[in-house]
Amino acid sequence: MPIAVPALAVSTRALGRAALLALLAAPAAAHAQRTGTLRGTVTAATEKSPLAGARVAIVTPERVAITGPAGRYALRNLPAGHYEVLITALGRAPQRREIDVAAGDTATLDVALADGSLLLSSVVTTATRTPLEASRVATTVNVLTPEHVRTSPARESQDLLREIPGVELPRTSSLVGGTAQIVSIRGVDEGRTAVLFDGIPVNDAWGEWIEWGRVPKGMLDRVEVVSGGTSSLYGNGAMGGVISFFSRPLAPGAVTATVEGGSRDARHVYAAAGVPIWGALTANVSADYQDGGGYRLVGAGTTRATIAGRDTMVSTVAPGLVDVASGVVQRNAYLRLNYAPSARWSAFATGHLFGDTRGTGTPLSRQTRELQHVDLGVDYGTAATGRLSVRAWDGRQDEHQRSATVRASSATCATASTIARQCEDSSVVADIPSHDWGASALWTRAVPGLESITIGGDYRHYSGNYDEVDFNTSCPGASCGRITRTILSGGEQALSGAFVQAIAAPVAPLRVELSARVDRWDNTNGRSADATAGVTSYPDSSAVAFSPRVGARWQLLRGLAVHGAYYQAFRAPNLAELYRKQITPTQVTLPNPYLKAERALGREVGLEWQPAAWVDVKGTWYVADYRDFNVPTTLSTTGGVTTRQRRNVTRTRSQGAEAYVALRPIEALFLSAGVSYDDARQQSNIADPAHKPHVNRVPSPRQTLRATYTSPLLGAYTAIWRHEGHTTTLQGAWLDPFTVVDLHGRREVIPGVSAFAALENVGDTRYQVNLTGAGTSALMSYGMPRTLRVGLTLDRQ
Repeated sequence: MPIAVPALAVSTRALGRAALLALLAAPAAAHAQRTGTLRGTVTAATEKSPLAGARVAIVTPERVAITGPAGRYALRNLPAGHYEVLITALGRAPQRREIDVAAGDTATLDVALADGSLLLSSVVTTATRTPLEASRVATTVNVLTPEHVRTSPARESQDLLREIPGVELPRTSSLVGGTAQIVSIRGVDEGRTAVLFDGIPVNDAWGEWIEWGRVPKGMLDRVEVVSGGTSSLYGNGAMGGVISFFSRPLAPGAVTATVEGGSRDARHVYAAAGVPIWGALTANVSADYQDGGGYRLVGAGTTRATIAGRDTMVSTVAPGLVDVASGVVQRNAYLRLNYAPSARWSAFATGHLFGDTRGTGTPLSRQTRELQHVDLGVDYGTAATGRLSVRAWDGRQDEHQRSATVRASSATCATASTIARQCEDSSVVADIPSHDWGASALWTRAVPGLESITIGGDYRHYSGNYDEVDFNTSCPGASCGRITRTILSGGEQALSGAFVQAIAAPVAPLRVELSARVDRWDNTNGRSADATAGVTSYPDSSAVAFSPRVGARWQLLRGLAVHGAYYQAFRAPNLAELYRKQITPTQVTLPNPYLKAERALGREVGLEWQPAAWVDVKGTWYVADYRDFNVPTTLSTTGGVTTRQRRNVTRTRSQGAEAYVALRPIEALFLSAGVSYDDARQQSNIADPAHKPHVNRVPSPRQTLRATYTSPLLGAYTAIWRHEGHTTTLQGAWLDPFTVVDLHGRREVIPGVSAFAALENVGDTRYQVNLTGAGTSALMSYGMPRTLRVGLTLDRQ
């Protein structure tokens, strides 16, 4: 369906044009006299061949270069000084090298990388909040490297994560459906996994939902996923784990751009540039715009249902005139000012504008989000002498939702028909403004007797409202469309915490990670203003949580290591769970300001085994017990109206395993596979203790296969096979297993310019993503059909 593009899209394009003009007009010559360049070639130590896709990085000033087909790289506009350079590549051992760069000169650093782990070849920061080789971390960590991101068929950042079976996502892409998206790890369901972008929280302030569109795929350098509770470092919300996206910094003079189009009028444009301003002051500017590609979600089919106590197959409702193609328009504009006068310290300030406008499948159903965000940061020192990192952010978001109800009988429509779903009426309009601001500080250094010690703390403040207007949907009739009720509910929440972490190696093959954190949160100014029931103020409350973690990794043999961890984690109830009051003709949702925090107790053991340079295996077995889950609980049903409220009534246990294998039979071919099995079951508040129900929306099992062939002459080609076992909807309705295959190909056509094509859902598999209603009135939604995208990418480092 057509969607109007707000003025932000125009400002995004104008910002991109301004960046390119600044790039050409800035006083680059004066700046170059005080800076130097680092160049070189990265090769494979054994084969002596150039390595494409290797990552060459410097921490301060932040610079990243990706080697091309000839293995060459360049890091420009570096302030004169002494640098530690980190070089990583898929299947190679990371290498750190030191070099001096002189003003107005070019230093050369050629590196030969030895064979290393095929699965843990990166250096990660999320697992310990300090840069550390992934092969030394005492937890389950997965990394999507720059090479993974570059060769993935995924259109946007959320779909990149589907390559990792341990990450549980809705079956449909975040470009379809509502703006509020969810993610979970290890069966904890929505809102219980922290998502970060360059260390800044992405989960929103009202309901901890995620707008994946805030993180354009074109900006990404890499993605890190840590499975298991990490509240000892990240505090609230990290019960299931942490997902960290990292942007790729652009040196002054660097330009990258992507233009693509595809099935169902999909359009996407991305452009970014590194702009010299004066001396040590530079800028990164980027703009991202995409729309189109939507499809009609609902369709006729069959599904499982229980009728008269028997499990049977029933036909779902066929789509009607109200069922139209979904639509989405997303806009991003980033401007980041960087100041890096030396190799010891740097600072930045980022401004971000984001907009998301979408139709969710019927003409009247619409959702929008508009975000304005500012981030600030300072980094000082080195790991050896002590490194301090300070971050601060301030974000305001305005969300608007309009829901519709389809009339029960087509005979009540303007044109009578024997086909259902012919007309609809607006039922609820909601505005959800929220404000999120906070800051964090982190200090780490090496000390005698320890590899490192890290001390940190953070503060985050939320405020938000849910302003709802309900309409009469008894149509046709004299009261049809009239306002029946208005409700305003909301409040504030402040969270603060401090933590300490020590990493030690008491004996050569053993590493131990110890961390602990104390958090406090305060819920204040809770209220609801109901036009019918009046104004209600809720009492303020405070609570404290303690989150310890101990992890160890033992290198038993040269190619064999085991790890284990024990942790406690927590999640405070969010504003939507505490204060939202919602009333419809069939359901009343009451706030509960007395909700307690949810708690987790987890343990895991795992191994990595690399018997030869061309094969690598890793796996983890885990158990996590969650208590005091707050879940919607039915209080009463009277006159067809159900009254519900969130309460801490549920204990659940999630136990399962993740396993991954990678093969490189020849230098050009990389094969990998992953499988995850998660048995998440409710342990309390159940009718029959002998039959513990599965936690809804936790798919099991999940498997992925990836094959990537890379050749300097032919380009890079990827095939990804994904299978997901049965799962359920939020209401517990069965969704059948499915399998899809995605393809991607990329080849450099002229130096710096590549052509690419991506084909998702090659077999046009029709797979279920949601089910609403019951019995013969059930309505089934389906996943994305076959989708082709083609485009060009410009990358000048």
